[in-house]
Amino acid sequence: MRSAADVLGVRERAVWRWLAAAERDEAAARAPGERAAYPGRFTVTGEVRALLGLWKGNVAAVHRELAARVARGEGQPPPSIPTLHRAIRRDLTPGSGPG
Repeated sequence: MRSAADVLGVRERAVWRWLAAAERDEAAARAPGERAAYPGRFTVTGEVRALLGLWKGNVAAVHRELAARVARGEGQPPPSIPTLHRAIRRDLTPGSGPG
């Protein structure tokens, strides 16, 4: 276990947690260490990707734009800025661009 942790660059305890999670959930076995997806979790949409391109990666500006659209009666309320940041880090790779 120690060798596996060293190779993966994590602590030994993390490997034990991943193994326990894999026994409970098949999805966890396919992607060790990733958080489980759950219904209702915010994910980056094409609209958010386009706004990120328009606002040159400024997440606060994207959030303001989404909030302004809701004020005009368009779309759903945006997630919080920290949630938006997390989704962007999780769902987009560096250099993936808006489209």
